[in-house]
Amino acid sequence: MISLLRITAENYEDHLERIVEIETLSFSSPWSRAGFIREVKNPLSTIWAASIDGSLLGFICYWVLDFEIHLLDLAVHPKERRKGVGRFLLGHMIKEAVSKALESIWLEVRVSNEGAVKLYQELGFEQAGIRFKYYDDTGEDALVMRLGFSGSLPVLNCSNVGGRF
Repeated sequence: MISLLRITAENYEDHLERIVEIETLSFSSPWSRAGFIREVKNPLSTIWAASIDGSLLGFICYWVLDFEIHLLDLAVHPKERRKGVGRFLLGHMIKEAVSKALESIWLEVRVSNEGAVKLYQELGFEQAGIRFKYYDDTGEDALVMRLGFSGSLPVLNCSNVGGRF
């Protein structure tokens, strides 16, 4: 069964190598070790990892601000994709936002990342804008997406994430 592990200043050294491996396999311009260490030490930042039997499958990193969350990074090992790990991690972040009565979650995603865009839309995120030439490595645009919580809340079934979980 999948479990969540909070990555903190106390335990990040045990998991940093696997997190950087997943990041490097997932992105053309991955974060560095130093970038992850900065986030672990940043009081605004929250990092969770999904694992089975102690093996990390993916992670999520986001800032919790006064009235919102800003999703910074979400990556799942290529061998574990399309099995619900990303949905599981996003569901946990959304539950945190709801429990803290936050107003919204914001993120940027590459226009070409159709799988991620579809997942975000399935969870209720809507396009809020475009950041032109946002990604330095390719000059690609980013979609700005938002999940708002004023009015009706999204209906999530995070316990049913599919795959082997």
